[in-house]
Amino acid sequence: MQQRRTGLRERLVSLLELPGDVVLDVPRATLIGNAELVLENHRGLLEYRPERVVLRLPEGRMAIDGEELRIGYLSPDQLVLHGRITGLRYAPPEGGGA
Repeated sequence: MQQRRTGLRERLVSLLELPGDVVLDVPRATLIGNAELVLENHRGLLEYRPERVVLRLPEGRMAIDGEELRIGYLSPDQLVLHGRITGLRYAPPEGGGA
């Protein structure tokens, strides 16, 4: 039933030309060079170290690797991260569910 709803939402977004990140509740990452990352629609901070930040997403996790990482702004659904970003990794939910 969940897949049916997701498919309907995706078709509606396409038909009405709506921004998918808002309607479908998916993360939106904006990387500015390698010095700043703005991530919207996250679900919380799981790990925070100067060389690694891990965030919970609506479906999975995102790990940001780098050097001298620091949080410039954090709200319940948006994060602004500064530092030298060397990598982004998305991991689907544990257990293989999508």
